[in-house]
Amino acid sequence: MCGIFCALGLKQSEELLNNLQKSCEFFINRRGPDHQNTHKFSKLSKNAKQEVNFIFTASVLWLQGENLTKQPIITEKSVFLFNGDVFDGISELDRKRFGDTQLLFDRLEQNTEISLELSKISGPYAFIYFDKINSRLYFGCDVFGRRSLLIGKKNDVLVLSSVVNKGVFIHEVPPIGTFCIDLEEDVVILYPWGFRNGDFEAKLNDIETILKKKIKIIQNITLTNKKLEYTEPNHDDLKVYEDIKTNQNLISPFEILLRDLNFLKNVSTLLGKLENSIKTRILTQPKFCGRCVNTKTVCDHSTIGVLFSGGVDCTILAVLIDKFYDKVRPIDLINVAFERGENNYETPDRETSLQSYEELKKICPKRIWNFIEANISKKELDEVRNNHIKHLIYPLNRILDDSLGCALWFAGRGIGVKFVTSARVLIVGMGADELFGGYCKQRGKMKISGWRGLHESLEEDWENISRKNLARDDRVVSDHGRQLRTPYLDENVVEFARNLPCWEKTYPSDDFPRGLGEKILLRSLAYHLGLKSACLLKKRALQFGSRIANSKENAFNVSPRL
Repeated sequence: MCGIFCALGLKQSEELLNNLQKSCEFFINRRGPDHQNTHKFSKLSKNAKQEVNFIFTASVLWLQGENLTKQPIITEKSVFLFNGDVFDGISELDRKRFGDTQLLFDRLEQNTEISLELSKISGPYAFIYFDKINSRLYFGCDVFGRRSLLIGKKNDVLVLSSVVNKGVFIHEVPPIGTFCIDLEEDVVILYPWGFRNGDFEAKLNDIETILKKKIKIIQNITLTNKKLEYTEPNHDDLKVYEDIKTNQNLISPFEILLRDLNFLKNVSTLLGKLENSIKTRILTQPKFCGRCVNTKTVCDHSTIGVLFSGGVDCTILAVLIDKFYDKVRPIDLINVAFERGENNYETPDRETSLQSYEELKKICPKRIWNFIEANISKKELDEVRNNHIKHLIYPLNRILDDSLGCALWFAGRGIGVKFVTSARVLIVGMGADELFGGYCKQRGKMKISGWRGLHESLEEDWENISRKNLARDDRVVSDHGRQLRTPYLDENVVEFARNLPCWEKTYPSDDFPRGLGEKILLRSLAYHLGLKSACLLKKRALQFGSRIANSKENAFNVSPRL
């Protein structure tokens, strides 16, 4: 995990360049506490017939490799900034020894087709790569948009940054492909991922408006994250649900589901893919916690935390982390609650998280679980939001962004009543609702339009996932020098879940109560893992479960607090 920043402009804009770098430096450095560096240089532009000044700034959170890879990486040919993780496309052994940043950079140095090389890797990332020889600036995000990269332009100065100080004219770089600015030819090119979802043109137009240039599209790669066609279920497809309705008072519905060979196969496949996703996200980091990394003292403190509401998504992840994580280290379970009334932190998520915490202790009795109660007073919330968090949420400004951004910032801080987390990696269940059908609105869709309506609702949720939250969440959590990792958004998990017919992963029908039909495949996995209580907990949005949101406000209105 890193903070990355790049700004370039003509000689007369040198003061503006430096001011922009200084205004962003504080936030960039908070993202990477292990190393910070800035590199400045000038290059003669044949097109502009004058010098262009460049500033590259990076901070590094060391989470892969035997030694830290300093950034920016600078050679005679190029400058490279990378914020992310490669989880597939580079061997686990190489990532443990050398880290992913240097290995990916070596590949890019040896190949001219930058977008093609990036299509060969899996994992969350944002990057900036400047080809000095050809004066080409490449930048972009992974296909799901899991890491933040912002773009803005003022006069002749272009800015790319993980995060900015509020007030800079800025927009989130959309995860639609690799962008290239050719400074010599004065053109902007997009190498798109091999699909275009519903708002592709709108996202492209946003960047064209900022750059004040028409973007040339060059198609050279094909990925599979595309819109899926609907197929109608037949009687045999739904027979297992009829069996549940017939026997619902005699036996657990999950027992019936897990006796069905096709359903059991799906549960087993999902389990295997989630296990691999968890392993790649926890086994390659150095053996130092946040308190011991500076002295490189090997310790037995926690290096992994879970943002923990007690719901089925995060509790499954906690069980799977226990299977592969060092047995001598605790796992931190971080639950955030916001004050309602004087010193009252008894929120719905606090109740369910304590319930699931007790269940985890029974299932995994040899593990030390640190339950971290992050209690946030209204006074602290107002002060920190106004002085700090609003800059991280920017350029988003809705009430929903306010609520979720603040909740995740305080959860990511990990300061509790009894414990303060030493974790440098935080695991979160994001993506589970979009992939497995966890939203309440889908009951209405199915009731009105049947399976086709449910399918279309799931497709819409998936198309909107990056736009809704991922880059914002990266900005707020990484501000603590910790990295947010999302096992459900692993490419292999996504491919499996999205290609399942909707009735094989969710059944939000009036035939089944809330807490059973939604995410029925995921709930069945939880039951299979021994989570007999957590598997039946109802879906509850973070902003309401933590009591930060006011239900009388419209979540999509502009927040007066930002």
